Amino acid sequence: ASEKMEKFLQIAPHSLAIVLGPAEGPPGERSGAAQPAPPAQPRQLARHHIGYEIFADFKAENMQHFWNKKVTAAVAETFFLGWIDEQVLLIQGKEEHLEALREGWTRRALRPPSGFHIRCLGDVSPISMSPISQSQFIPLGEILCLAISAMNSARKPVTQEALMEHLTTCFPALGRAWLPTRQALLKVTVVRTLP
Repeated sequence: ASEKMEKFLQIAPHSLAIVLGPAEGPPGERSGAAQPAPPAQPRQLARHHIGYEIFADFKAENMQHFWNKKVTAAVAETFFLGWIDEQVLLIQGKEEHLEALREGWTRRALRPPSGFHIRCLGDVSPISMSPISQSQFIPLGEILCLAISAMNSARKPVTQEALMEHLTTCFPALGRAWLPTRQALLKVTVVRTLP
């Protein structure tokens, strides 16, 4: 059977990348040099958390441009999109706000987050994503495992009657016609539980 090709989706339009480097100067003057190390966290969580903090600091540093309302408005209206390779801050916003930040960069008016310097700033092309289609068919064994797992999590006893009721409740669009017979249900559950 041929599947309909999905259109490409554009992800992260109206984005800027701010490439950062460590601030130059004596180590004691760099951000966080005198502070104790934070408790260990999973690497991905720590990177996201740090990236958002760096973005918040970038905003705080540039919100002080009270003489340039265009830059302060632009900084206030942009939001954190990501933190890549521990040096690239991705931000997103309306085109007029990004343009104000571009102008601020070209005029050397943007301030870096504490502990960093801005190496460069530039536009990020939208990322193209081609969605992967899902099948209309879900194997009965998979449905039963999901249902039994959900019932166990809810601390509901799993009997044939309770399982059939749960399937009817969780998949109402399919109707009762598709529900397995008691024999099919027993056969699938026995096969699934064999080692």
